[in-house]
Amino acid sequence: MTVWDELKARGLIAQVTDEEEIKEMVNNGKATFYIGFDPTADSLHVGHFMALCLMKRLQMAGNKPIALLGGGTGMIGDPSGRSDMRQMMTVETIQHNIDCFKKQMERFIDFSDGKALMVNNEDWWRRFFRPTLASSSGSITSG
Repeated sequence: MTVWDELKARGLIAQVTDEEEIKEMVNNGKATFYIGFDPTADSLHVGHFMALCLMKRLQMAGNKPIALLGGGTGMIGDPSGRSDMRQMMTVETIQHNIDCFKKQMERFIDFSDGKALMVNNEDWWRRFFRPTLASSSGSITSG
């Protein structure tokens, strides 16, 4: 069974733009992919475990994972349309949570020698948005 077939059989692929091309890339260890993690707590939870297992499985097949930490988007609350808004956190709390996530992720994913990347969207997010403006308007601009 190929990596792609395994992911399909487990219901981990819902839709893709060019299935044959992506299937070929994944099966031959040529895919680069990302999974996002919002730093809403100082520890990863069981919901993150599935994503980390997927990242690890794809990495073991030669693919390159990118762990995208939401340091910037974490500053704006939860714009997902839920009726309750995410509790706003300080920049220091978000950074603490990200530091904790990094330590935990390094137990699962091999980040050595460029085999995987860990990036924080806050690194580029601040160039485009002011945190105070985004946090006050994030929940009303996402609908």
